[in-house]
Amino acid sequence: MRIKTHSTLLLLAASITLASCQSTPKNTIIDKQVYVLPKVLIEALADTDNDGVPDELDNCPNTPEGVVTDEYGCPVAVNLIGYLTMELRVFFERNSNELQTKYLIELEKVAEKMHSDPELVVVLSGHISEPEAVQIAVDIDGKMNQAKADKRLLGRERAQIIKNALIKRNIARDKIYTFDCADSMPIAPNDTEEGASMNQRIYGKALKADDFYTGSGHEQSLTYYKEFCQQF
Repeated sequence: MRIKTHSTLLLLAASITLASCQSTPKNTIIDKQVYVLPKVLIEALADTDNDGVPDELDNCPNTPEGVVTDEYGCPVAVNLIGYLTMELRVFFERNSNELQTKYLIELEKVAEKMHSDPELVVVLSGHISEPEAVQIAVDIDGKMNQAKADKRLLGRERAQIIKNALIKRNIARDKIYTFDCADSMPIAPNDTEEGASMNQRIYGKALKADDFYTGSGHEQSLTYYKEFCQQF
């Protein structure tokens, strides 16, 4: 009888101990480990000219500092210089005055800028490359026919093409000033095909009429253009 009672007490004590091990006290905080993704260090892609486009994607790898570029690292045709000034650059194939369709959106931007302020005028200067000028000289001094003689006006024709495009966009004729600058104002060496193509261009600028007339900013004034170019 004593042995049985003692066994019963031992079993009861063991049950209580086991139950206490399996239960979790209330208000107990269980630590949870949060999985954190490891940081992977990625080496920055090289961007030699610091235009924001990696060299491996940059189609114009030597862009000057401060020039606004597109997603391919090349200068954009239109550049907002200030609140009331806008530049336009249009380039042409050798001995051509054909306006490429890719520049139409830039013309739209200039027209929109002009419509935004009645005091603005637009100045257009037509330029040719030295190789084009040499060809023209040969045509004029040698045996000349009408088709070749017309090439003398190539810079003028390029400016006129842009002027007509702006007129079609409801810009008044008396707000457009055009100049034939021939090959007198190159922006790149003419001894390479790429350099010559940069000189086969139209340069335009929309600015305040007073600034243009009075010569505010000499390089964008009427006086400056008359020093190098023929107004028409």
